[in-house]
Amino acid sequence: MLQRFVGLLSQNTPLNAIFPGRSPSDVSFSEAPDIEDLRGMSDSEFLRHSKEQLEALEVLRQEKYAVYKWRRMVAWPAAATLGPLLGYVDYWLLWLQSSNDDGAAGLSVAFLGGLYAWVTHPKRQYATAYKNEILPKLANLFGRFTYTPNGQIPVALMQPSKILPAHDKYDSEDHFVGKYKEVGIQFCEINLQERRRSKNRTYYVSIFKGLAILLDMSKKRFYGHTILDKDRGKISEWFASRSHGLKKANMVDPEFEKLFDAYTNDQVEARYLIDPLMIEKLKALYEEYNGEKMVAAFYESKMLILISSKHNHFEPADISIPATDPESVLTMKKEIGEVLSIIDQLDLYDPRKVEEARTRENVSIN
Repeated sequence: MLQRFVGLLSQNTPLNAIFPGRSPSDVSFSEAPDIEDLRGMSDSEFLRHSKEQLEALEVLRQEKYAVYKWRRMVAWPAAATLGPLLGYVDYWLLWLQSSNDDGAAGLSVAFLGGLYAWVTHPKRQYATAYKNEILPKLANLFGRFTYTPNGQIPVALMQPSKILPAHDKYDSEDHFVGKYKEVGIQFCEINLQERRRSKNRTYYVSIFKGLAILLDMSKKRFYGHTILDKDRGKISEWFASRSHGLKKANMVDPEFEKLFDAYTNDQVEARYLIDPLMIEKLKALYEEYNGEKMVAAFYESKMLILISSKHNHFEPADISIPATDPESVLTMKKEIGEVLSIIDQLDLYDPRKVEEARTRENVSIN
């Protein structure tokens, strides 16, 4: 059965064709744990739940890796023999064309480029199967998350945060959606780009590339708007322009000042929200995702976290590494666990306690 399933996957057969009458999100190899259970689940128990998915992926990996190694073995002598020969032909074509504008040279480049694409095609097939067929099942194991390879968080939900850079193009991939403790969760990798123009062309430059995490409490709303910036002393131009109307928060913890700059229009709420535990969890999240910069915002009923990173977090391991190797899946479990720990802390937010703190401060002032 497993061999038949992987054979169908290798032919890019949709899951609803493999399992008639069921959508991809309905198909599960083993019973998925609730997201609350995931928080206390040991690594060994989680690996037991994911065993069937990883074994199915491993059969496919072995098949594609064998093809890849054979093609690589064939390609080396072909490149060594035909590459120089075609380069010599290109040289003479360029010499013959030196008196006109016609361009017919470039045979060696085309050959080597085509050869590279042919050799690496099995690796791309493996990555595609992982994202389209296996990762949605793993996401389900992470607490009934849903996953779409090219989904995205709507810009309209992030724009009011005042931390989203102005951009002309928005690309995203690896979109996860779930819920934990009545808090909606969305996260994905995003690439925000700005359009630039030169004399002869228009091109795009990335102004933010990394992870976006959106948490929505829905039943609770913040009184004010608070922003945290991890890149202390290097506030980028877009952040400075977007933070209009917010003042530097007066935090009582000197250790906090070493890690973050905070801006708010509600000093009392900012001090209530940004306690040592929240800072500790944000720092752990930042480090887990190999962040270069981080900025977060509390606004409306939401918390948006942007972590700048060049690392691709939700790709399969190299095709030479067995899919049953636990490192990748356990790393993903830990990364999602750090997001859930932020929600654990956010769940403690109580608007009534903010009002009580505000009353106490007003009394002390008077």
